[in-house]
Amino acid sequence: MKVVIYTRVSTEDQVREGYSLEVQKEYLTNFAKQNGFEIVEYYSDEGISAGTTDRPALQKLLIDAKQKKFNLVLVYKIDRFSRRLKDLLGLVDQLETFGVGFKSATEPFDTTTSAGKLMFQQLGSFAEFERNRHAERVTPGMLKSVQNGNWHGARYCPFGYSYTRGTKTLELNETEAKVVKLIYKKYLDGCSVNYITEYLNKSKHETRVGRYFYTKFIRDILRNRVYIGQIVWNKYRYDKTQKTETGKGYKYVRNDPSKVIIAKGRHVPIISEEEFEKVQKLLASKSVPFRRSIRGKFTYSRMIYCSHCNHRFYGVTKVANHRTGRHDRWYRCAGRQFHYVKCSTKGVKESLIEEVILAAIQDMLQSDKLRDSQWLWPTKLKKAPDIDFFNADLSSVKKGLKTNREKQIKLTDLYLKNLLSEDTFEQKNQSLRDEEEELRVKSAGIELFLSERENSAAYLDKVKDFLASYDSEKKELDVAAKKQILGLLFKKIIINNGRNA
Repeated sequence: MKVVIYTRVSTEDQVREGYSLEVQKEYLTNFAKQNGFEIVEYYSDEGISAGTTDRPALQKLLIDAKQKKFNLVLVYKIDRFSRRLKDLLGLVDQLETFGVGFKSATEPFDTTTSAGKLMFQQLGSFAEFERNRHAERVTPGMLKSVQNGNWHGARYCPFGYSYTRGTKTLELNETEAKVVKLIYKKYLDGCSVNYITEYLNKSKHETRVGRYFYTKFIRDILRNRVYIGQIVWNKYRYDKTQKTETGKGYKYVRNDPSKVIIAKGRHVPIISEEEFEKVQKLLASKSVPFRRSIRGKFTYSRMIYCSHCNHRFYGVTKVANHRTGRHDRWYRCAGRQFHYVKCSTKGVKESLIEEVILAAIQDMLQSDKLRDSQWLWPTKLKKAPDIDFFNADLSSVKKGLKTNREKQIKLTDLYLKNLLSEDTFEQKNQSLRDEEEELRVKSAGIELFLSERENSAAYLDKVKDFLASYDSEKKELDVAAKKQILGLLFKKIIINNGRNA
């Protein structure tokens, strides 16, 4: 009989019960040999909880099971497969539909008999019970450990330290610690975060993984209390009421400050508390002047590009007069915040951009070519094909997309019921996907045309008004209208090192 061996371990399992992958693999290999099984593959998920079925090795195992590459899945204990009874029963049932059996080397049960199935379900219930009990005691245990000065942070320890797994302590990394001290010294000497980032990269310093430093990395170091010998725990959590944009996980949100635990760590501090507090005051004093724009409030956002790194500029407000509280609008290159781009382009005041734009518009007004051509646009639009034809075509395309999706669903159902061979399924499925892509492209093109046709005439009237108004006096328009008009006049605005637009 052809069998595959599945092993899984989470960090807690290995520490608490000694379920290392090596132990499981060795035991199962011997078990298979004793029973005359032929091992065809090993599947291992390391450091992943049994509370989820989204495990790379497990998913690969299910794909191979469907292709009938083996007859039996062998595990050390059923909780290695899953600790959730619902998931466990679902996985085993899925294997059975593929003609693949499931066996635990340490728990005697036979899912081919009613008594065996009952025992299997009971064992699954105990696995889920143990999982819930473990979850209840993890938080108090971790809290106690943090209060004792142990590190329970992210998977990677802070820059400047190395993590010792056995003792759960941070050990000083002399090379990285020197860089941390340099960052604090430079900042206290009056250097900006951007300057420090550029200085470290030009000095050939590298992060732990050999990449460039970036501004967020530097700011995180300047704000991290671990460098004064403290452990901060429970600052963030996964909010299970909020899904991520992809829908595959939960949002990582900041906890209420009252729930954050700060304890004295067992590690050696790199920075003195006095230096750290001075840095926090400096950071606080510099955090007020610049504020990221609210989308839609800046006329030229999403239109301005950097000539150096080709990233877009975003709008910010800067305090121009602390006494009166007046703010000026600026645009900054997004490339300055990314670690993979070394952009030195400076920010530009909105008034300067406005000046250059108005000068360009004046040139347009004085251009006979523009005056002769711009008024022809509405005429061309009127000669466009009948709009009813495009609406009917769009309706037909959308019906085609709906039919295509229904065919794909039916095809998948037939394949899962083993009514189609894999080759036939792949061939027909690819044909349907190609057809779907063609229909989507056609639909998008028709919708774009209809949208432009509907809006262009109205906006061209505004363009006339906008251009004509600058012959005499400046006419105020709302930001949205300005953006639409400027979008018709200019393809993009390029900033050259903060001086020329």
